[in-house]
Amino acid sequence: MRRSSLVLVAVAAVGALLAGCGADDDSADTDVVITTTRGTTPQSAAGPMTIDQSANGSTVELIVGQRLVVRLPQDPAATEQWGMVNEAEGVLIADGGPESEGETTVWPFRAIEQGVATLEFVYAPASAPPVEPDPTFVVDVRVS
Repeated sequence: MRRSSLVLVAVAAVGALLAGCGADDDSADTDVVITTTRGTTPQSAAGPMTIDQSANGSTVELIVGQRLVVRLPQDPAATEQWGMVNEAEGVLIADGGPESEGETTVWPFRAIEQGVATLEFVYAPASAPPVEPDPTFVVDVRVS
């Protein structure tokens, strides 16, 4: 007897819930609309961009907060090394480095505000500033 009354109570509760879900009142309906803006990327979703010597002379695009990693070849036995010619202040900041990784030198940057910056590096003897830079690596960075 006790078991059958519990079953009746459960059936009544389910029936009441189902009756409430079938309301004919259209004013109670709520539509959820999700909109997205094409071409935008949240800062947290943009991973670091890594470029190498093949990007020489090009323009790269970042968003504020995104990291840029510049990787240039380095001969550990050579007296020449890559050095930064200009400091791209305002749009980019150095985010560590430069660091030597075997036959590569790595310069990490972070985009801190919108604008355009030019990064320029020269491969020259470490002991003296370059007179006639050869070769050079130049890349424009556009931050939006």
